[in-house]
Amino acid sequence: MSMKDRAKNLMETSRERMEKATGKALGDEHMPVREQVEEVKGHLKNASDKVLKTTGKVLGDEEMTPKDQVEELKGHLKRASDKVRDSLKK
Repeated sequence: MSMKDRAKNLMETSRERMEKATGKALGDEHMPVREQVEEVKGHLKNASDKVLKTTGKVLGDEEMTPKDQVEELKGHLKRASDKVRDSLKK
């Protein structure tokens, strides 16, 4: 068996194991890959919505856009790093 065939077989085995593990994590080992992708996308969308809402809530505005959240967090980080630098200078 050539090295190319071995590599191909290894990749195929790995892909099958990954598909089975993903399906198992989603509750169905035999779920087709397309369905796995759609389900994972749904979970990621739900998680990202929760993160955005929670971050907005912490910053004082649940409806704040992600871009505004990033800018607000950058400001907080800058102020915190300035405080650390000042305390190290003393």
